[in-house]
Amino acid sequence: MSCMGWLRRRLGLLKAKKEENRVTRTTNQLHFEDLDPIRFEELILAMAYKWRRWESINHFGKLGSDDGIDIEATENFDNRERIYIFQCKRHIKISQSQLKKIVDEFLSKNNLLPDVYVLVVSCSISKKNIEFMRTYLSSKGIEKLIVWDKSILETMLYTDYQNLLFAYFGINLIKEYNNKIKTIRRNIALKKRMHLDFLNNNSIGNYSVTEQLKKPFLKFGFSKMIIHSIYDKNYPYENTLLNNDYTGYFRVDIYDFYFNGLMVTDGFVGVKLTQLENGKKISHNMKALRLGYIPFENIIEYDMEGDEFYSNPHLYCEFINVCDPFEKIGYAVLVSDDEYQIFDESETLKIEEIKFEKKGK
Repeated sequence: MSCMGWLRRRLGLLKAKKEENRVTRTTNQLHFEDLDPIRFEELILAMAYKWRRWESINHFGKLGSDDGIDIEATENFDNRERIYIFQCKRHIKISQSQLKKIVDEFLSKNNLLPDVYVLVVSCSISKKNIEFMRTYLSSKGIEKLIVWDKSILETMLYTDYQNLLFAYFGINLIKEYNNKIKTIRRNIALKKRMHLDFLNNNSIGNYSVTEQLKKPFLKFGFSKMIIHSIYDKNYPYENTLLNNDYTGYFRVDIYDFYFNGLMVTDGFVGVKLTQLENGKKISHNMKALRLGYIPFENIIEYDMEGDEFYSNPHLYCEFINVCDPFEKIGYAVLVSDDEYQIFDESETLKIEEIKFEKKGK
């Protein structure tokens, strides 16, 4: 097969991406700091309004003289009036001294103590600081503290206040839900169509099930195909098939379908498999086909007939990694003269590419 720098470069990108993905991040993380103070208070008022069956609820913060009370609400609890006060603070981070100052300023302006003190902060707050504030409030005669910090606010909004997500942050979960349904239906339809067009009934009949399991590419009606970026304007010139430069299209061999898409290969490489057994590392040098995994959602369309430059089928994809459409890279290891097995890295198995003489399948 022609020289393919795209997969070698892709391996480097994957390693960098793997390191990056070790950090857990919240999808659609909300930026409360982008709301001005009054808008932030209005958001909390809207959330608080539906939080309890209030006898009354008032928003004082927007009036400019709130005596340390942004929102005050009362509920009927055990046949008596229970008073809640909400203080809303937009901070990047908050310390114990700041928490103490918030309480002291509130107490200096108010003689009537609430039954429940609700602190709402736009940042995260540690358990240690929550316990400090709970103890400090108790020493001042306020027995119950409730804290809504950044993570609690996000959870409440995504779970119970989805209408407010759109009103304050422009996030439409209903639209996202409908789009996910459309994507699933589209991918299933594409999968069925590709199976009909790509698999060769004659080829399938010529090989036993065992042979097809050992060499899954035997069941296809063709071996090579051209992968295009949907944004590529260089085809058929500046040919990536003849050098290592990325221009938006390249040629591959087809390997197999997998649960989420299509596997393709650029040919043989050497791999070093290192397995941890009983606390010892055991390594084997093997020959393998390097695989690129293209998910159905990244496949926009395909043309089975090809053209005057390449008669192979053409696959048009969204290149999510700039240089390719792959969600991951894998290896089909040649475990015997006529059998391939796919190995995935795990805590007990590491795979490393090494120099190896390439030969045909």
